Amino acid sequence: MEALSTQGVQKLNKPDSEGSGPRILRRGLKVLGVLRQAGAAGMHVVDIARAAGMQRSTVYRYLDVLVEEGYALRESGAPRWRVAELGVMMAGDPHAQAVRSLRPLLRQISDVSGDSAFLICRAANDSLCLHREVGNYPVQVLAVTVGHRQPLGVGAAGLALLGALPAAEADEVVMQNEQALRAYGGMTVAQMRRLVENTRGRGWAVVGNAAVPGVLGVGMALCDAGGYPRLAVSVSSLISRMQAPRQRSIAELIRAQVSQSGFGMPHGAGEGD
Repeated sequence: MEALSTQGVQKLNKPDSEGSGPRILRRGLKVLGVLRQAGAAGMHVVDIARAAGMQRSTVYRYLDVLVEEGYALRESGAPRWRVAELGVMMAGDPHAQAVRSLRPLLRQISDVSGDSAFLICRAANDSLCLHREVGNYPVQVLAVTVGHRQPLGVGAAGLALLGALPAAEADEVVMQNEQALRAYGGMTVAQMRRLVENTRGRGWAVVGNAAVPGVLGVGMALCDAGGYPRLAVSVSSLISRMQAPRQRSIAELIRAQVSQSGFGMPHGAGEGD
């Protein structure tokens, strides 16, 4: 399987990697354990190396892999790392139950489609990845990892959330994200508004070449009993693999799985596409 994580595996297979596979795994888990003990505050690499009893250069390699696989995050603008899923899985977190309940659903979607499936929530004006399942197609889109944030709308799940919001609220988010959107292929407010309108008319989101060049995603929002979007599920793959008929089939797959889950209602359920 070709994926972004292959680079991380290669880093650990360099000549200076120590020991056999089991030993490498144990050392990687030790680094992850140190991060877990650090909690939400995270740790500087110097402190991680000291706590794990490893060289700093070795710790960097393990951290690279943990980040690529979605287990760790480097804080923006700060040389500190923390466990990526910490904020999702801590006791009392409102999304913890969603992740536990919807993980089998995402696994099923990924198994059937062969592509990566993502569970996304809204975090202010951003989308936040809560969980990811990897498919069995030889080329997987793994650029979005657990804990990854990006402006609401540049990814398929975020666009689905944006399209399901009340119109005035959605437009306010788009306007506030005007500067941030430019970093994604020069996205403009006008372009994002068109994507939102198309999403509302269709009942599910499609967006390509925005968050990741050459990649297209299909997403659908999950709404609470009052019809307000709380979460979204998306599937992403290469554009060449996501022609219009398959986009529709992916949307129908997500809708069917979400409807069976009992965890919220897919946006536009019961409406025509």
